Amino acid sequence: MRKSLIALLSAAAVTTGIGLTAAPALAESQIVKLVSVQNGKCLQPKTMAEGDVIIQQTCNGTHAQQWFIDYLPRNKMHLRNRASGYCMEVRDGAYNGARVDQWGCANISNENWTFGIGNNLLGSGISGTWSHCVATPGSQDGLAVELRFCNGNSSQLWSRPAG
Repeated sequence: MRKSLIALLSAAAVTTGIGLTAAPALAESQIVKLVSVQNGKCLQPKTMAEGDVIIQQTCNGTHAQQWFIDYLPRNKMHLRNRASGYCMEVRDGAYNGARVDQWGCANISNENWTFGIGNNLLGSGISGTWSHCVATPGSQDGLAVELRFCNGNSSQLWSRPAG
């Protein structure tokens, strides 16, 4: 049974384009910053309003740039903003250019995330697809991040220093 489970998880990781990394088994939440490897900018909501987009901004240490990682079963997690209390989500499906925003935390696939290959790709689990990752569209402050097909380029890589 264990070999079958390992084979199934390996096949899923290859099929989706992002590798699964082990998360602590329902560990307590961590507080981290999500920092673009490409440009050093931090993720934060544009405002504290429900439904507002997630943008990149010069890191400044505020609670708006801190995220709780709430671990879920099966290598999934929710990313809950410390300032707004809302979870990062994708509303309209997995496609290139899909909007990443914040919404009230719920047990829905729109809010499921995982860290893939090298533990640096931030993959969206919307509708169980796991094929698209959060990407920066440029280097200017205030740009809204978006989903892009996971390919591991530097615009999709994120470090997670402690908040």
